[in-house]
Amino acid sequence: MKRTIALILIIICTAGGAAACSAAGSSGPHGSGSSGGGSSGSGSSGSGSSAGGAPAGGTEQTMSVMRQLAHCIRDHGMPGWPDPVINPLTGAPDWPRNAPRVPPGIQQACQSVANRLPPDVQQSQPPTATSMQALLRFARCMRSHGVTNWPDPNALGDFPLTAQMSIQFKSADRQATNACIRYVPGGTQYLQFVGAAAPQAASGGSGHG
Repeated sequence: MKRTIALILIIICTAGGAAACSAAGSSGPHGSGSSGGGSSGSGSSGSGSSAGGAPAGGTEQTMSVMRQLAHCIRDHGMPGWPDPVINPLTGAPDWPRNAPRVPPGIQQACQSVANRLPPDVQQSQPPTATSMQALLRFARCMRSHGVTNWPDPNALGDFPLTAQMSIQFKSADRQATNACIRYVPGGTQYLQFVGAAAPQAASGGSGHG
């Protein structure tokens, strides 16, 4: 899902993968997202299981390298850096959403570990089919609770909001969010948003002959 393994991997990993990672994973509040970890050389992460998550073997391989990366980060000055988890939306290895940003010096110090991650870990992973249905239920719930223009999620599980909709969401009756958040796997921290273009006032050309 908007998902990418995390800002640290976006920066530590190859520069070529940064754009793809950030496009999918930087929308979260901490710039981290979920990224599937198929086995090295496998392009099946996200399609290797009926649920849409990474194959079990690839997941364990990725989790092992991510744990080593977490140890490296802690050893280089961030003792509170968390271990990886399984993203409840994608079923793939990821960092917790509250993971802090990693300074460039630590990123460089741990780059050799990050480079051992499978290439597809740097790519965005969509929600599983089950998670996407849950996000759609959340959207319907929000609309039924008064946020009438709340959008459905996009293919990566992000909710496209215009600036006006973002303000509306922030100021909306908490009762709506509280009533609907139960549908989102992982809760509020896994709600992810992207900017959306404001709707056009009217179709161009109408009424002008």
